[in-house]
Amino acid sequence: MVTLKRVDNMDILTHDVDRLAKFYHETLGFDFHFPYVPEEEWAAIDFGNVTLYIFKSEVGQHEPRRTAVNPDNSPGYDSIAFEVDDLEQAIADLDEKVEWVDEVIEWEHPSGASYRYRPFYDPDGNMMYVTRPVRA
Repeated sequence: MVTLKRVDNMDILTHDVDRLAKFYHETLGFDFHFPYVPEEEWAAIDFGNVTLYIFKSEVGQHEPRRTAVNPDNSPGYDSIAFEVDDLEQAIADLDEKVEWVDEVIEWEHPSGASYRYRPFYDPDGNMMYVTRPVRA
């Protein structure tokens, strides 16, 4: 059996690489994994243990926006969640800079693990979360 070590990278396709690169770098504060050259029409964003590659696409339209209610969404990619130390501070820092999907949502697992999170959209309508998990 193959032994997978970790998720190395993920890709997002967009019609506007520069807009998404600026959002992830300037609005959310992530560093570039490689030097960003807008004319090359791709970017690599350092998410810590994972690299997000943003590539240009010239075909099709973006899927309809996801909702914060999973059963209401079609199968496929759903969201990316970013862990924060202080959820309220993260929300205050992002307010006026992102489009919020919903208010703060609280979820608790019977094991005692719980999440408090708030979903938002990136400029292309991809759903993101800021979350403060509590491990049991």
